[in-house]
Amino acid sequence: MALCLTVGACGTRLHNSAFVKAATGGQSGTGSQVAGQGPDAGVTPGAQGGPAGLAPGAGGAQGGTPSVPGGSNRAAGGAPGQTTVPGVAAANHNTASDQGVTPTSIKVGNITAIDGALGPEAFGPTLRGLRIYVQAVNDRGGINGRKLTLATCDDREDGSQNLACAVKLNEQDKVFMLVGNNSDATARSANYEYTHNIPDLGFPLNNGYDKYPNMYSLYGNQNPRDGKQVGVNGTRYLPSGLYRWFKQQRHIDKAAVFFYSIPVSQQAGYAEENGAKLEGISTAYEGGGSHAGENPAAPSFDTDVVNMKAAGVNGVIDAIDAPANQKLCQAMDRQGFTVTAKISTVEVWGQGVGTWSAPCRNTVYVGGVGADSFADQANPRVAQFRSEFNKYCGGCPLHQWSIDSWAGGQMFGDGVASMGANVTRAGMEKWLDGLHLYTNNGLVVPMDFQKVDFSKPRADSFLVAQWQDSAGTYATSAPLGTSYVTPWYGTPASDDGS
Repeated sequence: MALCLTVGACGTRLHNSAFVKAATGGQSGTGSQVAGQGPDAGVTPGAQGGPAGLAPGAGGAQGGTPSVPGGSNRAAGGAPGQTTVPGVAAANHNTASDQGVTPTSIKVGNITAIDGALGPEAFGPTLRGLRIYVQAVNDRGGINGRKLTLATCDDREDGSQNLACAVKLNEQDKVFMLVGNNSDATARSANYEYTHNIPDLGFPLNNGYDKYPNMYSLYGNQNPRDGKQVGVNGTRYLPSGLYRWFKQQRHIDKAAVFFYSIPVSQQAGYAEENGAKLEGISTAYEGGGSHAGENPAAPSFDTDVVNMKAAGVNGVIDAIDAPANQKLCQAMDRQGFTVTAKISTVEVWGQGVGTWSAPCRNTVYVGGVGADSFADQANPRVAQFRSEFNKYCGGCPLHQWSIDSWAGGQMFGDGVASMGANVTRAGMEKWLDGLHLYTNNGLVVPMDFQKVDFSKPRADSFLVAQWQDSAGTYATSAPLGTSYVTPWYGTPASDDGS
């Protein structure tokens, strides 16, 4: 469901690697744009060759099936929704109804950090998933007679460049809306998007997704988003079901919580501690040995392991980046210290964890509040994603963020299909606001943007996956839609500039 500043599918509210950078001065990355990834790179119907990262020739397929299964506007247990129907007949009734919309096309914008200090794989998996969605839809004929073009911009993990990207995509490229934005610098453009009424369906790596009515987290959100303040009086509200699962199913009761000694990471770490405490998991140790958190420039993981042993820790919960997680695993294995569950964020939910130190990597769990695991091909929608992934991005590394972004594309497509001939920004926002327990035809945890009474408990749905060497991938521990009725808990929001 909503609100994923937990160890859920969106990881922390800001990308974990931002915590390291913030401690050393904030904005970084001055390199040039990667070929195929810059502001004017896009998916053009009928073009020779696909976009960067896709198989050669992927852009040139013609025709497709006579209809595209849409049907994703379905609540749990509900009936299939809209069907997207390509073809000339539909296009003949279409209008140029809003910016970026013509009778035959819709231009979508995306800002993702590619050529920044952390490299293309820090954020790139999400753009990969969106490109695959766009290419597959276009090869099937588009949505109600309209094909999609994708204008991308690389902000290079720099706040000023992020704002420049938003301005260019809106005012020069004239995109209809933003889909799948992912960067540790997105806070800089949040207010610009709001004042220019640009719908944004993206990864919630800034607090603007808890503040502005035009910003929609791909994982849903129940906070008021009134444009005036983050959450309720500066407090964001979260559900605690995932921690209950680890308490009941893995018997975690003493946790070590790792976060960095900078505000954005502390916000995430304190939220994790509050949620775990609500479900009976005490914080027995904090990384770095204090409530201030770990020093991101010089983490003391070997000392941390000694202290975790002494404190009787049987679970680790983190709000740190993937490379730091890998080093923590190495320290644990060096000293022969194993926990029942090392509960991490979506940043480690990829095949790369298979190269980490063992046996620690086999205790890595990730809680998801978005799409079903990329490894669970028994789900027909995951099987569809994997088929399209192999077709358009053969050889690319699998990562959960790719299927989350692909699911976001499907969600965008459902909204477009629902409006028929007259696609508008206002119509998209109305459609998103009207969702109730949306499951994307069984692909995602039930989610929506309905406002709730935080004094009343609500069902908190999620999934849990664990890396297992025996499977060579992540195995599902708690299936999509596992749910507990839990109270909400509040955590103060840091000022991230959004």
